[in-house]
This record gives sequence, structure tokens and C-alpha cells, in this order.
Amino acid sequence: MFPLIIQTDYFAVHSLWLFVGLAFIAGTYAIIRLGIKNGLKMQFFNEHSFKLIVWLIIGSRLAGILENFQDYFSEFSPTSFLRIFYIWDRGLALWGGVLAFLIYFYSVCKKDEQDFWKWLDVLVPCGLIAMAIIDLGAFFDGINYGNETSLPWGVNFARPEIKYVVPIHPTQIYAFLYSAILAVGLIFLANYKKLKEKEITGLIGLIGIAAFSFVRFLEEFVRGDDILEIFGIRSPFIVSAIIFILSGVLLYLRYNDLKFLKKKL
Repeated sequence: MFPLIIQTDYFAVHSLWLFVGLAFIAGTYAIIRLGIKNGLKMQFFNEHSFKLIVWLIIGSRLAGILENFQDYFSEFSPTSFLRIFYIWDRGLALWGGVLAFLIYFYSVCKKDEQDFWKWLDVLVPCGLIAMAIIDLGAFFDGINYGNETSLPWGVNFARPEIKYVVPIHPTQIYAFLYSAILAVGLIFLANYKKLKEKEITGLIGLIGIAAFSFVRFLEEFVRGDDILEIFGIRSPFIVSAIIFILSGVLLYLRYNDLKFLKKKL
């Protein structure tokens, strides 16, 4: 575990933020490549990119505060209030950022008459690539860790914030692997000839969201970090289940609606 890559008297380079930066570069590059390949209007994306990043940060921060409510509001004071804006304290939840990003992106797509579903087919695989890289940063930083295990690949984290002194599941590596596999799988699936012939936009994106939320749900069984619980259930369990159900319903409706329209025509 290497939370600090470089530390001097003047500045420090944290492993998590280094990998976040790399994820941003890789994700942007992938969006450009896949966007051009799919005939999307990249100028449209560039025009809204700054606001999309802002909404991504705001959503991640709000969800992170919600998941760790007690840490921020155990007492009410000017200092605790100002902590809300300290986004560098790692109090971010990616699901909130993705939700805010997609809601805003849907609104601008509708306003500028862009095909949101076609964009989703590009954004989801690229987002998974970025998330896989961030998961590596989380591993080096020692956050999002698992619970104890006797499996041979269990790891020890020598950090006071981690409540385990025995080997634990490297859930960050699990997340890196399934995110990367899903991203590659979706890109290959998008090039599958029979699927291309169906011309159903949004199919790749919705499959990716449903698959990711399902695996993320399973990951919660081996997570050991403290987080908000609702009626004794970890909040990511609930969020992942809701996203899986909603994306599954949307996938079913979109596939069948378009199939019905094509038969009618």
C-alpha cells in the first residue's frame, strides 16, 4: 500500500489522485476514439464537458456525504460545514457522480437533439475503463477494502483507518478486474455483427450498467469498510440492487419497443 507516491516539503502526490488523473485521461481518450468511430458529434460533447465534470464532482460529493453522514455531521459547527467542500478528503461516492452526470447529459441531449442512447453505448464502456484505473488507486490508497479472509490472495493493510489486522479481501483488485473485463466485453459486443444489424441504440450501455451493478452488488458481500447502513443493510447493497432493477427494466422495454416498431414498419 502506497498512499503517497511522492512527498516533499512543498507538495505531495497521493496515489489515489494520481490514478484519478490517469483515469480521466484514459476515459477521455476512449470517448474520443469510440465517439468518432460511432459517428457521434464530438463538438457537442466538448461544449458540455466542463459542466459534465462539475456535475460528476457534485454528485459524487453529495453521495459520499450521504454514505458517511456521521463523519460530517457528528457535530454542527462552521468547521464541520466547511468540510463539505473538502473534496480532496476522499469522501466521494462514484454512483452519485454517475447519476448526476447522466441526468445532466440526458437533459442536454434532449435540448440539442442528440441521441442519448447512442451516446450511452460509448460512455458506459469508457466509464468502466476509468473506474478500473481508479480502483487501482483505491488499492494503493487503502480505501474501499474488504473483510477478513483465509484465501491465499488476502492482503494486509498497515494503516490505522483499517479495522482489520488480519488478511482481507483485495476488493479494489476485484473491482479493477470486473470493470476492465466488462469494458472490454462491451467493446467487443458492440462490434458483434448480429447485434449491429439490430440497430438498437442503448443496448450496450444498459447491458453494461446492469452487469456492473449486479457484480457491484455481489462485491458488497466481501466489503469490510464502514459505510451508511439502512435498517442494518449497507447502502451500496440497496443502491446496486435499485440500479440493476431499473437498468434491467429499461433494457427490456427499449429492446421490445424498438423490435415492435420495426415489425410494424
